[in-house]
Amino acid sequence: MLVACDEHFETKEVYGSYTPIGYKNSYDTIQLKPDSVYHRRIYNKNHKLVLEMDGKWVLERSHIIHFIPFYLNLDIDLVKFPKSVTDTSGGWGGSLETQSGNIQFCVGYYIDSNCYRKIQ
Repeated sequence: MLVACDEHFETKEVYGSYTPIGYKNSYDTIQLKPDSVYHRRIYNKNHKLVLEMDGKWVLERSHIIHFIPFYLNLDIDLVKFPKSVTDTSGGWGGSLETQSGNIQFCVGYYIDSNCYRKIQ
């Protein structure tokens, strides 16, 4: 099956803050800034800041976003597994899309899993 993305985003329209949809074990914000910089904060379920980092993001072909470096937060219980946030050496890439009028991207291993939605 061949799937094509017909959505196109201007760089300026993706600037802003994104949070995960439906996370219960952590709270996470990714702020996309100009000059390809992102700032990220992750809190555990006890509201303790467990990771704060900066990195680079790139928009390719007006709908593919790449992050370097990137911590893959899959809503792990960061109270039980606090050391998981030390794995920030890799990168990640995926597609931006619009859902219910909001820009979002998903970072999970499965379609529509671990999605981050832009805060309006």
